[in-house]
Amino acid sequence: MGLAYIFLLISLSILCYYGVQVILEKWDVAQKRKTSKTASQFEEMFVFVRKKFILRLYIIVPMVMGLSSYFIWKKWWVAIVAAILGAIFPLWLVNFLDKRRRKKFIMQLIDALMIMNSCLKGGLTLIQSFEILAEEMKPPISQEISLLNREIKVGVTLEEALIRLNNRMSSEEMTLVSSAILVARETGGDLTKVFSRLVDTIRDRLKLKDLVATLTLQARLQCIIISFLGPIFFLIVRKIRPDHFDIMLQDEVGRLILIGAVILQIIGFILILIFGKVEI
Repeated sequence: MGLAYIFLLISLSILCYYGVQVILEKWDVAQKRKTSKTASQFEEMFVFVRKKFILRLYIIVPMVMGLSSYFIWKKWWVAIVAAILGAIFPLWLVNFLDKRRRKKFIMQLIDALMIMNSCLKGGLTLIQSFEILAEEMKPPISQEISLLNREIKVGVTLEEALIRLNNRMSSEEMTLVSSAILVARETGGDLTKVFSRLVDTIRDRLKLKDLVATLTLQARLQCIIISFLGPIFFLIVRKIRPDHFDIMLQDEVGRLILIGAVILQIIGFILILIFGKVEI
């Protein structure tokens, strides 16, 4: 029996060793993949950050948030939640900055089309109007147009450069602009008239989006208020009477009811977001 226990202990030790090694390898691969994705997103926003710095950021932020939360509240579950939020925060920040940049790019399209329209009426070519646009406009559209100009100078065709621009800043408005330019070049249409119509179309689309966002604001506010009403009520009652929910937490049926309430709360939050979102 003693020999069997020794072999069992050795087997478990080897299994744990290789199991931990496999888990660490998987974690390292996942971190590198996430770091590469974040670095590529930064490069698309013309923000150049080294991958080592991003990798350290993904490690340091969860540790700092978890430890600081534990020292403040002295509870492990708070520290674990804070560490999870710290791991999600850098990725959320990158996506937030990317969405804000894309939105600013769309808002600049109207002024860009008006400048290009004026350049074409003044006798300049389309490529020259792109160069003036890169000089006159502010980021992010000046950065994207400058990249388009550099691609054309190194031998990339205008059609392919516009397709790449459309892929980098994908939106319905940019698709309208690139498609209109390509069709007008193939059919010999008047780009000045095309740009004038595009300005009106994009301006009407942006107005419609603002109107829809205003009309659906009530649904979004209801979603936020109703979602936080339950947890805030729980915390207030817990603060006033700490033993008020003990009967629910100690009883099995009470715990099931609380779990069901949390699940239904999450489902309601998701449904309100879905029903309050209108695609244009």
